[in-house]
Amino acid sequence: MNDRTRARYFIRGYQAEGGAWAPTNSHRGRFGSWVAVAFLFVGFTVGGVSLATGPAWWLLAVGGGLMLVGAVLCVITDIFTDVVLDDPRHESEEPHSTPLHRIKQYDQEVSSSDHG
Repeated sequence: MNDRTRARYFIRGYQAEGGAWAPTNSHRGRFGSWVAVAFLFVGFTVGGVSLATGPAWWLLAVGGGLMLVGAVLCVITDIFTDVVLDDPRHESEEPHSTPLHRIKQYDQEVSSSDHG
């Protein structure tokens, strides 16, 4: 079975669990990522307070500026690599007959027939 035929049997986004995307299993994140999140949080809070008190447009601009700094820090620190992927789990599923379950079962059958 070629790649084009095999790709037809899989749902977009359907992937096995696990992987080695993150270099660590720590759920804490890096310091730079927390600084970026702090700027975003404070900027959002300042912007919200500015709308509730008036609106105070200068304070809204300050909040927007802080959020912009936070967004730039997110890009610089590559915050999305802080994602932790757990080890794969192979647990049995309860019997059910949903369309996705039937597709996954068919994928497993096709995969095992290709390798077996």
